[in-house]
Amino acid sequence: MAGKKDRAVVAVISDLTQNQAAQISKDIMKSKAKYAPLGRGTIASGQKSNVGSLIQGGIRKMIGG
Repeated sequence: MAGKKDRAVVAVISDLTQNQAAQISKDIMKSKAKYAPLGRGTIASGQKSNVGSLIQGGIRKMIGG
């Protein structure tokens, strides 16, 4: 193994269209499957005005792991 797998990534990206948000979510899911197939993952997508609720546990999609 190249190194210890003890890192995580959290990102909030705003000012996207619905299609752009969907594409970024899809790309994140692909990368997660490639680099951390057994890792836990969550993606939340929604209105910019609801970003606080999304972070705190709003509607999410679990990915992998």
